[in-house]
Amino acid sequence: MDYDSLLKKIPRVRKILDDGSNSILYHYTKPEKLLSILESGTIRFSNALYLNDKEEVTYSYKLIISLIDEMSGLNKSLFGRIRDYFYSKYTNIINGTDDFNNKFEYYTISFSTDGDNLTLWNNYSKGQNYTGYNIGFCKQDLIEDMVKVGFKSVYGNTVYDKEKQITVLKLIFEKWNKQYEKLLDNITKKNATDKLTDTYIELINILSIISLFFKNPYFKDEKEYRIIFINNYGSNFTKQTKICEKNGLFVPYIEYKFLKKTVNSINIGPTLEENIFYTSTCRMLANFGYGNRKVNRSKIPLRY
Repeated sequence: MDYDSLLKKIPRVRKILDDGSNSILYHYTKPEKLLSILESGTIRFSNALYLNDKEEVTYSYKLIISLIDEMSGLNKSLFGRIRDYFYSKYTNIINGTDDFNNKFEYYTISFSTDGDNLTLWNNYSKGQNYTGYNIGFCKQDLIEDMVKVGFKSVYGNTVYDKEKQITVLKLIFEKWNKQYEKLLDNITKKNATDKLTDTYIELINILSIISLFFKNPYFKDEKEYRIIFINNYGSNFTKQTKICEKNGLFVPYIEYKFLKKTVNSINIGPTLEENIFYTSTCRMLANFGYGNRKVNRSKIPLRY
């Protein structure tokens, strides 16, 4: 499935996710993870089903279901099936009975567009002497290389505003509803039935992807940017998964080996001992061949 082609059908949605401009994306992490990332030259895409909590995965599914119930003028045959599909996904995740035989699995990695974010620093700091870090990646270089090596990804800003989320879903609903109704008018033509099925599958796929860019407005301060890789079994883009333990969960992940040129900077979170953290970081970067990268210190003052 070519998700880029699907997004081209809804240019307003595509622009909401990403306006095409180049920028720096910041991947926040703990010091031991930073060391591992730079030493190995790899970052991880984690299976989207095993994010921080169930609500993060199911938030969009509930929104899709409720909007189908509220909107008039939608084809009952098509959107009845869409509603049933996402209701089944929702209940399976809540009950822990999700189907692992799906052809597609979605793997995601999170960044922020904010390189000095107190909310995120707090997630990766421990006390006054243990600070977090982030890696600043050049978005354009990173995504161009992913495409080149077969990580055909979908990417964009996380949408927190509920009204904007509803606008995005309505644009998608209306686009595929119109396509389906047009096919129904030509049902006597050859292959029309197959095309009805194709339209249903397309709508499932685009909603499944878009749902990963929606998040509860409560998290808006994170300013998250996501890159999502679709692991398609049986295709040339199938990637081997590995497993790690995280907070007691066994999380499937896929490694991506990034080019050193995509790393723009390393940023250090708020700390009392900022000078020694700065020189330590510079020495570590020199060891792994990143000696000419900028090292920035947080401008957020520590409170006592």
